[in-house]
Parts: sequence; C-alpha cells; structure tokens
Amino acid sequence: MLPSTRNALQRREKVVWTADQLRQIIAAAPEQHRPMFVCVALTGVRLGELLALKWKYIDFQNRVLHIQQSLWDGEVQTPKTLASVRSIPIGELLASALTDRLRVSKHIGPEDFVFCKSNGCPLHPDVVRKDVLYPVLDRLGIARTTRGSGFHAFRHAAASLINDRTGDIKLAQKLLGHTNPPMTATVYTHTYSDSERRASLELERAIFGISEGSVSQSVPHGEQEPEARTRP
Repeated sequence: MLPSTRNALQRREKVVWTADQLRQIIAAAPEQHRPMFVCVALTGVRLGELLALKWKYIDFQNRVLHIQQSLWDGEVQTPKTLASVRSIPIGELLASALTDRLRVSKHIGPEDFVFCKSNGCPLHPDVVRKDVLYPVLDRLGIARTTRGSGFHAFRHAAASLINDRTGDIKLAQKLLGHTNPPMTATVYTHTYSDSERRASLELERAIFGISEGSVSQSVPHGEQEPEARTRP
C-alpha cells in the first residue's frame, strides 16, 4: 500500500470508545454535565440534537425521548432529514439521570432546554466540546484525534456496542437516525417493538455492566418521579 493511501485511510479511521472508556468518561465528567454525558452515551444522539433537546420532548411516563429539533450555528432548526426525526425508548438509568437534571435545573418549562446555560440559553457546541469533553479525555489519558474525538464518537460507540450485543446493525442505524422512517405520520403515532426498546436497554447494560433489575442501584433516585411530560 502506498504511503499516501495508508495515510488517507488513517485519517478516515473513526474513534470507537469501549464500554469501559465510556464509563470512565461519564464518571469523570463535571457533576453539572454528567446527565448530559449519560444521555449522549445511552442514545447516540448528535450534539446538535442533544443541545436542542427541550423538556417537552421527554415523556417520563412512557420512557421515550423525542428528537424533533437540532441546534445549528446558534439556531434551533428541524433536523435536515426525516430519519433524524425519531423517538428513542429510554431505560431506567437514563430516565434517572434526566430526573436528576430536572430536579436541579432552574429552567424546567416545556420550552426550556434540558442542557443549558445558567440563563437558559442553549450551550455552545464548541464550548461543550473544548471546555468540557476534551479536558475529561485528557485527564483520563484517552487519546484525541483531529475531528475524531468529539461528541460524534459517542455515536460510533453506541452503534458498535448495539451491533456487538444484538447482531443487528439495522437496529443501531434506526436508533441513531440513519435509516429512512416510514411515512411522516408514523413518527407521531409510533409504537415501539420489543427489539427497538431492547437496543436502548442493551446499550445501558453494555456500558454500565448491569443486569435487568439492578439499574436503580446505579443512579440515585429521589423520593418521587417528576410529573410526566408528553409531547405536544
């Protein structure tokens, strides 16, 4: 193989964090940002989708997170493809992390951002990446590559872990919003198959090494769950 070809392949190689590395990253994240790290690790959402997430898009009662918006260049927009508009079943651990975030946040209205600045404005992607994620990786000694160690690496890790545990790459693609959904109407009247919900649960188990029934011991719970929020 010619040196130029080998170098090109190396540049295209994607960083795929292991489950152990994901656990370390989450544990080392600043406390105020830890629920955000749990969310991106257990859903594989894009950074713009994560930062545009509002409370009205989290259905605690039915354990579903709806991806309806994305933050791009400081503006909240609809995702650019139909496949990106999706609903993700969430497990008990992620529901607990989001409950903790709701409990401490000063901005909890339906239109408020889940992960935001102290004034309620959305976080800036570059700030979250350079001032929060990168210092965590450096403290842990996890190598960073140019354009390969940002929040997108969580998506690669999610896809790899789900495929390894289920053998169903299509399931991973659907969770990440890569496949074309059916008609637009089904996005709003979607029922979740056992396999779809299994993808989210398997991701929790792969990262945190827990078995069904032990999730509640992994993330602290308050005395009561917040009032269920449903999509308008």
